[in-house]
Amino acid sequence: MLFLFTKKCLPFINVRYYLWYNYPMNKSRVEALTDGIFAVVMTLTVLEFKVPEDGNLFSHHMLLLLLIYVTTFVALASIWNAHHQIMSFLKQTKVDELILWANHLVLLVVCLFPFVTVAHAEHPESTSASISYVVIYLLTWLVLICFSELIYRVCNKSETLRLRNKQRLRIFFIFLLPGALISLFWLYALPIVTLLMAISWGRHIEFD
Repeated sequence: MLFLFTKKCLPFINVRYYLWYNYPMNKSRVEALTDGIFAVVMTLTVLEFKVPEDGNLFSHHMLLLLLIYVTTFVALASIWNAHHQIMSFLKQTKVDELILWANHLVLLVVCLFPFVTVAHAEHPESTSASISYVVIYLLTWLVLICFSELIYRVCNKSETLRLRNKQRLRIFFIFLLPGALISLFWLYALPIVTLLMAISWGRHIEFD
């Protein structure tokens, strides 16, 4: 439903008429900002974890922290890979305000990962912490898919990108969404789905 709504609405978006101002920015600057934020977020996530007072790094609690961190890291790495692939379809060297702020929206959700990851890892029995982690996890992928559809509609109607968007949406609803919901009751579901999705998400990439 969201994909159909996006598909119908985005063709009517015209940057020159719907934005009050339009100052194109170099594509390389947008990519540099994105790379920097992803690097900081992926680093901050592990820095938030503390060494236990007893020094036991192989306790059940520490292994659980490691599992959740690896899940988050693989998810962020997959999101960064997908973002790089999406931006590769953008042929022009300048990006307008619409794409710029859409990219900021992706980064906004990504920046919430360290907070919800640590909350979920430190309090795995907390329903609110688990739900918050799952919501941010799913929202990040969903925003990225919408960003990819925006690139397709506004910038470069690549048939390859259109097919990739459909494939990503199927992966989201068939694997990612059910796995995330199951993880609320069985913690190990999300790591498994994340690993499988990371493998399948980047396969069969062909650039126009």
